[in-house]
Amino acid sequence: MGGTEILLVNLLNHLNEKGCDITLLLPNPSEKNVLLERVSEDVPVRYFHPKELKGLKRWIFKNILIFYPRLFAKLTGFDAYEYDEIVCFKDGFYSILFSKIDRPKYLWVHNQPFVRDYTGKNLKEKLSYALNKKQIKRMYASFDKFDRVICVSDSCKRGYIDIYHGGTPKKDIEVLYNALDLSGITERAKEPISLPKPERFSFVVVIRLSYEKTVDRAIIAVDKLLKEGYDLEMHILGDGAEFDKLRTLITELGRDDRITMHGRVGNPFPYMRRADWFLCPSSRESFALTLLESITIGTPIITTDCGGPEDVIMRGKYGIFVENSLEGVIEGMKKAMDNPELRSYYNDTAEENLSRFSYPRWLKAVDEILGV
Repeated sequence: MGGTEILLVNLLNHLNEKGCDITLLLPNPSEKNVLLERVSEDVPVRYFHPKELKGLKRWIFKNILIFYPRLFAKLTGFDAYEYDEIVCFKDGFYSILFSKIDRPKYLWVHNQPFVRDYTGKNLKEKLSYALNKKQIKRMYASFDKFDRVICVSDSCKRGYIDIYHGGTPKKDIEVLYNALDLSGITERAKEPISLPKPERFSFVVVIRLSYEKTVDRAIIAVDKLLKEGYDLEMHILGDGAEFDKLRTLITELGRDDRITMHGRVGNPFPYMRRADWFLCPSSRESFALTLLESITIGTPIITTDCGGPEDVIMRGKYGIFVENSLEGVIEGMKKAMDNPELRSYYNDTAEENLSRFSYPRWLKAVDEILGV
C-alpha cells in the first residue's frame, strides 16, 4: 500500500483498457499485496517465487539475483523473451535482471537517491556494508542499460545525476511528475468515521512507517509543542517496520491521549479531511502522492525539504516548506498554528497547483513513452 503501487495499479488497468497484453510480475504472493484486488482480472499476475523467502534462503536468492541474474532467471523460470517490452516500474535490485534483457526496457526511478552511511561499528557490520556497497554499485550500473530512465521529480533527477554519476549523466534522464486520478477522492473523504470533530488543532500523517520516513520527528514535535503550551493532536495512518517502535515512543512520552496510530486504513481520506494540516516529516521522498490527495481534499501541506515534495508545493508557494530536521518540523507546525489564515490561503491556490499534475496528461505521456 503506497503511492507508487497505487499509480502502478492505475497504469495496469489503463494499458489493459487500451488492449495491451500486459503481465504484472511480483517477487512473491503476500498478504501485504492489498492492492491486487484493484487490478483488472484480465491482467495476469506472475511471481518469481511461489512463497515469500526468509532467512538464509532469501539472502542466497538476493545475491544470485544481484551477481548472477541469468542464473536467477533460470532458477525462477523467468523467460523475458515472452514479452515485447519490459517496464521496471520501481528502481531496485530487480533492475539488474531486467537490464540484461535484449528488449526495449524502461526504468522508473521512484526512490529519492541518497548517500548511504557505511560507518561500521564492528567486523560484522563492516563486512555487511562491504557486500552492500558491491550490491548497490551493480544496481546503479544496471540503470544505464535501460533505453529510457524516467525520474518522478526534478529533485529525484538531480539526486540521480549527482549520486549515481557524479554530476555528469551518461544519458538523457527524463522527468515525468507522478499524477493520480483524483476524481472521487472528495466524495470518499465524506464517508463517516468513528472519530469526532477535533476540539483542538489537528495534524494528520499518512505514510509508510519505514526508517527514512522519520515519523519519530512528528511524535517528538507534538511532545515538545504540548510542553510549550500548544493545544494539538496528531493522527498517524500507515503501517510498516517502524510501527511498534513508534507506538512505544508515544507511550514512553506519555502522549497516547494526543497521538493516535491507526495502522493501515483502507480509506484515509476522511481522516485527512478532518485534520487542519497534513504533515510530511520524511527525510527522503521521491514524490509523495499523498500530498496531492490532501490538497484535493482541502487539507493544506507542511513538508520537509526531503526531495520530491519540493516540486509538489514549489518550495513553499503552495504549502509550508521547512528544513529537513526535527527543528524544521516543529517550526512548520508552529507556523500553521500561529497563522490560522494560512490554511485558507493555501487552499485558495489548490486548483492552480493541481493543474500541474493532470492525470490524463500523465497517461498520455506514458503511452508515448511505451509506444502504445
